[in-house]
Amino acid sequence: MKYLHQHIKTTIKVLSLSIPMLLLFSTGMFLLKIFADSITTSVTVGNSAPTITAGPAESAESSSTSPTNVGASVTFQATATDSNAENYYLIVCSSDSVTPHNGAAPTCGATQWCVSTSTTSGSQASCSRTALIGDAESNAWYAFVCDGNASAANCTATGNQGSGGTGSPFAVNHAPAFSSVSNDGPKNPGQTVTWITTSSDSDTSGSADTVKLLVCKTTGISADACDGGAGDTWCSSSASASNPTCGYSVPIPTVDGASSAYVYIVDSHNFGSAAANQGSDSAYTVSNVAPVVSSVTINGGNDIDLTEGTTTDVVVTATVTDNNSCGGGELVTTYGYVYRSGKGYSLCDSAGEADSNFCYPEISCSVSGGSCTGTSDPSANYTCTVSMQYYSDPTDVATQFPTETWLSNFKAVDDDSGSNNLEVATGIVVNSLTALDVTSAVNYGALDVGEKNDPLDQITTITPTGNVGLDEELSGTDMCTDSPTCSGGVIGVTYQKYALASLTAYASGTALSGVATEAELNLQKATSGTPTTKNTWWGILIPTGTIPGVYSGSNTITAVKGEVINW
Repeated sequence: MKYLHQHIKTTIKVLSLSIPMLLLFSTGMFLLKIFADSITTSVTVGNSAPTITAGPAESAESSSTSPTNVGASVTFQATATDSNAENYYLIVCSSDSVTPHNGAAPTCGATQWCVSTSTTSGSQASCSRTALIGDAESNAWYAFVCDGNASAANCTATGNQGSGGTGSPFAVNHAPAFSSVSNDGPKNPGQTVTWITTSSDSDTSGSADTVKLLVCKTTGISADACDGGAGDTWCSSSASASNPTCGYSVPIPTVDGASSAYVYIVDSHNFGSAAANQGSDSAYTVSNVAPVVSSVTINGGNDIDLTEGTTTDVVVTATVTDNNSCGGGELVTTYGYVYRSGKGYSLCDSAGEADSNFCYPEISCSVSGGSCTGTSDPSANYTCTVSMQYYSDPTDVATQFPTETWLSNFKAVDDDSGSNNLEVATGIVVNSLTALDVTSAVNYGALDVGEKNDPLDQITTITPTGNVGLDEELSGTDMCTDSPTCSGGVIGVTYQKYALASLTAYASGTALSGVATEAELNLQKATSGTPTTKNTWWGILIPTGTIPGVYSGSNTITAVKGEVINW
């Protein structure tokens, strides 16, 4: 049985398909073949918003305890899938409001913190926001994911604020203010130099930020310390609500002059100030301090015994302490002075006042070996040696200055003309030196019996070689042809006569004896290397009965300290 067929059109909103169909029917003993034609189907699939599968979160926590510094970035991240297998955007807004855009990135209803690039479904998206000076300390955020569908772009309905420390809000840490810095230098070694700042931090989220001052020897800090560590640090303050200060105790010794000091302010999160004063050089100055002289001595505290006709070395010692150091050229002049107390230092403090009778100024001095090790040492011991002349004024008894002593003084001058001098506490005595030099022989010539030197014409010249005025003691022996045995011819000692004035007649002279007898020579004290001299005139009478021959003997002339009035 043959049937005609016709096309039947059906529609279903599932899939858009065109399916050719062959229909087979079986009825009883007959197989009925029905040929089918294609039909058209269609369905409209809606665009669904992406779904967040991980996050959102800050990649590094930005909170009141761990805020993001101004100038640094807070990064947001999330992973989303799109059921339509489309790419998506992560957008972070300041409010719970977002607007999708067909074929483009979405925008926020209020402030947009950041938006990612188009990201493949199932991959992590991220975006970053740089913290700005004008940002609030605490900033709420809402994360959305949106697709970029060309005709029906869609976003998650509500913003997601994450959770915990990496969730909303993000915190911004502002740099501390730092408007001024100064120090109270200059300071002496041993004193403390203090740095004073005007600085503060306005952040109060969580707890109010504090500020800390760092004063470094070189530029650069690391977190809340000078980057060279303790050896690079002059001082640092404790945390302070505002205006921190710190001080450095200047050690002894320290060379005078300026030293660089680089100042920094950091907050309680170790964020440094951005002010112009940050890292500036607030140099401090160590003052020059004058040296201090101590422990002055003269001749080891012993009285001075001079040497006849020449000089005697006398040693002056002292200790000099300079808190700017004893080395490094700090001490430029060191002098010793030796003088009689009646003159005093004021009349013996310059080279032009030198007088070997009572004043030895500006004696050169040198550092005693090993007493100054350099700029790290404040003290040096000095030794000065002066050559005192034999005629330096005596100060013992029966002299012109029996109530005086000899003193030493020591003066130190530093490289800034700071000076100090100190006189020895106890003076010493220069002892009398009673000494003379005399011509070595008296030759009466050739005389006959009964002849004499008349007037007295043989001269002995007395030169003082000590430091006192002189008289003389005279004595002698008989003159003999076989002196000193005197077993032959003899001329008695008393036939020799002397006088202290020229042209003295023999009859007026004083007879010499074997006993020392003082003659009032009244020779003045020597006051220079070419002292005044005095003569004694001698003569002899050849008595009757004297046998011919060459006679010799010995006369003794002894120096005697003269009366002070005649010096």
